[in-house]
Amino acid sequence: MAKIPWSRIREAFDGEWVELVDCAWGKNAVQPSAGHVRHHSASRVELLRMIATAGRVDGAVVLFVGPSIPTMLAHSSDSYSTRAV
Repeated sequence: MAKIPWSRIREAFDGEWVELVDCAWGKNAVQPSAGHVRHHSASRVELLRMIATAGRVDGAVVLFVGPSIPTMLAHSSDSYSTRAV
């Protein structure tokens, strides 16, 4: 089975926690370029429960799929600059 590109994972699981296995990583990357989604959930606790029940996989990673911190900070500073003082 082919690995799913990170861009497709972001589209499909936005706002969720995912467990990825068999990941491909670029040089100095902070997120994988592709991988297989083994489990996913909106709740981190629920995702960890699923992993504990199914058993851990060596090399698996757990990531939150959502806006990056710089993006969130940019949007929050926009709201501060437009509010009335």
